[in-house]
This record gives sequence, structure tokens and C-alpha cells, in this order.
Amino acid sequence: MNSMPDVPTTEPWMGTLLGIMTAVFLACFVGWTVWAWLPRNRKNMEEASRLPLDDDFNAPGEVPHV
Repeated sequence: MNSMPDVPTTEPWMGTLLGIMTAVFLACFVGWTVWAWLPRNRKNMEEASRLPLDDDFNAPGEVPHV
């Protein structure tokens, strides 16, 4: 069985470390989400969303269709 859940109860500093890591990851996720929804990124996101449907797009190293 995984002993990781028992570590914060035996080592007080480990619980603090895990809490800080959780806060940092949450802040990164929120920052990334806000950045993705900013109006200035709308054009780039729309272009990227159309890439799978673009017939003229060739992956690196792929031979173009003729």
C-alpha cells in the first residue's frame, strides 16, 4: 500500500510542502486558463482550432499531397 498519505501526519513539514505545491499548481492552472481566454489570443486559438481540418497542412517530414 502507498505510504504517502501517512507522511504528512508523521512529518509536519511535509504537509506544509504539499500544501504549498498544491497552491502553486492551482495558481499555474488558473494563470494558464486566464491566458488562454484573453481576447488578444483569440486569433491564434481560432487558427490552431482549424489545423486538424486544414487540407493544406502537412506535418513536418510529411510528403505533400499532389
